[in-house]
Amino acid sequence: MRLSDARVELAIGLTALAGLGFGILLVLLPFASALLWATILAYAAWPLHRRLVRLFGGRAGFAAGLTTSLLALALLLPLVLVGRQIADGILLLVETVRQLLEVGMPPPPEWLFDLPTMGPYLVDAWNRLAEDVRDLPGLVQPWLATIRDFAIRAGLTLGSGLVELSLSLTAVFFFLRDGPGLVEQIRRAGERISGERAEHLLEVAGSTVRGVVYGFVGTALVQGAAAAIGFALVGIPGAFVLGVLTFFTALLPAIGPPLVWLPLAGWLLAQGRTEAGLFLAAYGLFVISGIDNLIRPWLISRESNLSFLLTFLGVVGGAFAFGFLGIFIGPVLLALGRALLQDWIRPAAPETPGASP
Repeated sequence: MRLSDARVELAIGLTALAGLGFGILLVLLPFASALLWATILAYAAWPLHRRLVRLFGGRAGFAAGLTTSLLALALLLPLVLVGRQIADGILLLVETVRQLLEVGMPPPPEWLFDLPTMGPYLVDAWNRLAEDVRDLPGLVQPWLATIRDFAIRAGLTLGSGLVELSLSLTAVFFFLRDGPGLVEQIRRAGERISGERAEHLLEVAGSTVRGVVYGFVGTALVQGAAAAIGFALVGIPGAFVLGVLTFFTALLPAIGPPLVWLPLAGWLLAQGRTEAGLFLAAYGLFVISGIDNLIRPWLISRESNLSFLLTFLGVVGGAFAFGFLGIFIGPVLLALGRALLQDWIRPAAPETPGASP
């Protein structure tokens, strides 16, 4: 009877524990993305935070606030600048459409005549549209609803992204301030689950995150800066915005910066700026894209013992499976799986004769 009562109590306890865990999951699920971003940002900024703690005599709270402020400045300033340039571009587009409606379309540019195959058709369509500018509102009208819906979705996405970023930065402050205590709790929980292997797995996860942050994000930052400099050298308008776009495409090796600089080089050639177009093509191939082959493998190998192939598969596969956060989640999962597999297939150490069990 006592054994049966013990089983009933165990079943009730496990059920209550499962219910508690499910409830906690439901509460934290809306903030999962923000907390994951906060964890990654806090881990990447941890070396800077420790230096500031030593600089300010162990004042962890003040150092955490300063580190979080620097992170917020680094993340929000590009968004503000890009948003301002996009707003200026929209105003320019609206003004251009207004002038077309009032004055009419100018004659087709000379480079349009030189386009192979499509050139004559485009010139003919341009001339027909210029003959009766009243057709322009009729052509634009069907697209107004689509443009409006796109603008609404873009605004909602930007607003939710800013809210998520604010939550992440708030969590970063507490993660940095209470970092040692949180790490100790995670280590103890890991030891309860997987024993002595927990320390090794935590180190594998940490080194993998460092490798991805420094290897992929660091390389993408360098590529974005190099792209902005190259675009400015050849006089392309909006060089900073295009550099930011290059940064985002460089995060995913499957896409890559050529999606940005290659069409721009073709646009320069189509305008008759042959030297500028050839320069940008060579600059994009050997500098913007060439940085990827030199810096990224070196940075990843310095921080993580995960091979570049597995890191590449983890980044691309993780992005497809989990979205942008998968860039970090995918390599960590592969690294942990590889570490567990190596521990499992590693031959056990021979027992010492006479050792007590």
